[in-house]
Amino acid sequence: MTKNLYLNLILSFIILLIGYNYSSQFSNIWITRFGNFLSIIIAGLFLIKFKASALPEKHSKPLKVQWVYSIIIGVIGLYIFNSFTHKLTCSLFDFEYTGEINRTTKELIELIFMIAILGILEEFYFRRIIAQKILNSKGFSKALWISALIFSLAHIVTDSSIFSTFIGGLFFGYIYLKTQNLWLTIFAHMSYNLITFLISPIIDSRLSEFNTNRMISYFLALGLGLLIIFYLILKRQTNLKPAGNIV
Repeated sequence: MTKNLYLNLILSFIILLIGYNYSSQFSNIWITRFGNFLSIIIAGLFLIKFKASALPEKHSKPLKVQWVYSIIIGVIGLYIFNSFTHKLTCSLFDFEYTGEINRTTKELIELIFMIAILGILEEFYFRRIIAQKILNSKGFSKALWISALIFSLAHIVTDSSIFSTFIGGLFFGYIYLKTQNLWLTIFAHMSYNLITFLISPIIDSRLSEFNTNRMISYFLALGLGLLIIFYLILKRQTNLKPAGNIV
C-alpha cells in the first residue's frame, strides 16, 4: 500500500514537472499558464485514476469564522517572512536583488486572474488530493511534511524560491489538515499571492529603506512571530471540543 502510494506520487509529480517544463518554453504567458493549469489537472486526475469517485475521503468540519482571523495573521506573517528571507539571502551573498516595481493595469488583471485559477488548482492538487491521501494512510505529520516538500519541488521550474514555497507548503498544509476545509486554504493561498503581487512592488520601489541587515532582521522576527501566533491560535481553535461532547 505504501509503495503504491509513493510510486503514484512520484509518477504524478513527474507528469506535473514535464508539463511545467514544456509550458515554460512558450513566450506567450497565457499559453504558458494554460499549460500549467492543464499539467496540474492531468497530474491530479492521474492520482485519482481519472475518477471523481476515487477522491480520498475526508472528515468534513463546519467552517468557523474565527479560523479566518488566525489565517489572516498567518498570511501576513508568511509574506513578511518569505519576502525578507529573500532580501537577507541577497544581502548576505551579494546577490543582485531584482524586484518588479512597475506593472501595468493589464498585467495586474492578468495576474489576479492567474492567482484565482492557480490558487484553486494548486490547493486541490497539493492539499485535497496529495495531503489527504497521505493523511488517510500515513498520518498528520507525514501528510504535512511530504505535501510541503512536493509543493516546493514542483516550483523548481518557476521563479519562486524553493525555501519560500516549502514554508508556504507547510503553512497551507497545516491549515487544510487542521480544518479539513479546502476553501480556507484557497483563501489563504490567493490572499498570499495577491499581497505578494500588490505589495512587493511598493517595497521594491523603496528598497533602500528596507535593505539594511538590521531592518531585514526586524521584519524577519515580525514575520516569524506572526506565524507562531497563527500556529498557536489555530491549533487551539481546532483542538477545542464542543461543549456537548464533554463527559
